[in-house]
Amino acid sequence: MAVWYRSYLIPFGLALIAFLIITTGGWIRISDAGESCPDWPQCFGTWGFDISEEEQAQWWEENPDEIDSRGAQHRYTTDQIFTEWAHRGLVAIIGVLVIYSHYTAWSLKDKIGTRTYKTHYIASVFLVLQAILGYITVDLDNAPWTVSLHLFMALVFTTSLLAVGFFWWQGQEGLPENLKVKNLNSKSQNLISLVMALILIQLLIGAYLSTSYHRGACGVGTTGWPLCSSKLIPSFSEFGVLLQLGHRFSALAIGGILVWVRMQMEDEVIIKAFNLALGFFGLNIALGGIYILSATDGDFPGWISLLHLLVGALTFLSIATAYLLCIVKGESDD
Repeated sequence: MAVWYRSYLIPFGLALIAFLIITTGGWIRISDAGESCPDWPQCFGTWGFDISEEEQAQWWEENPDEIDSRGAQHRYTTDQIFTEWAHRGLVAIIGVLVIYSHYTAWSLKDKIGTRTYKTHYIASVFLVLQAILGYITVDLDNAPWTVSLHLFMALVFTTSLLAVGFFWWQGQEGLPENLKVKNLNSKSQNLISLVMALILIQLLIGAYLSTSYHRGACGVGTTGWPLCSSKLIPSFSEFGVLLQLGHRFSALAIGGILVWVRMQMEDEVIIKAFNLALGFFGLNIALGGIYILSATDGDFPGWISLLHLLVGALTFLSIATAYLLCIVKGESDD
């Protein structure tokens, strides 16, 4: 059967692109390229990315109000500029594709249901909000709270695309048996939504930590993990220490809650989703430790930071998928 007749694949493809956007966004952060295109939507007043140091100096001279925290003498490499440029390019591509997908959902709404079309409309609004947050993040020189908010909206947008995909699939030809939730109650669904919220909060705190000077508050190397500054009970006078320890202890608590909620589940599909999330979550705790152990003063391993972000996002999306399949089941029962 032609892909056109399986048009429900469109929003899933968009969700994959959205995940790539999260990936490039993470790479921007770890490569210190967040201000490598100081204006928006252009980059140093052009639409390209190969901008010489002389061209950067001229642009700073003409736009002194745009000088970021690194100062007017700082110069970005072509690789840094390309990373930001590619990130924006992916956002532009997904914007065009969302318009196409939105039109397709509208043209098929009698077949796939108005719920699908309405959810797609919400996803489109999330994309606009995400673009606005991207502008704010650049304008405020990648302030940690803006980076966290940007990640939050990226995950919400990706989840909304998955919701569109599952509603579309159900309306077009019905979900396959291996994705159908058959044993569900309101308590189970509430527990799943609780786990989603906790993991999302944990991700946002992690994003804040990784983009602020607090990431080294407990020290680096063997002095920084698993203890804090080589102490079981460090001084709590610094906010960074409180944030670091809060992030670590909440990770352990959420891991325990994940295991407990998984034990409460009775549906096979939901259990598989939780098993996947638990695997990702355990791996991410290990990555968090390796990230601190591998760091030296002022130098944190970027690729581990990126993996930490992506595995955390996959943990959240695994639980979000379980939640969405529960909603689809509720819709089909109605």
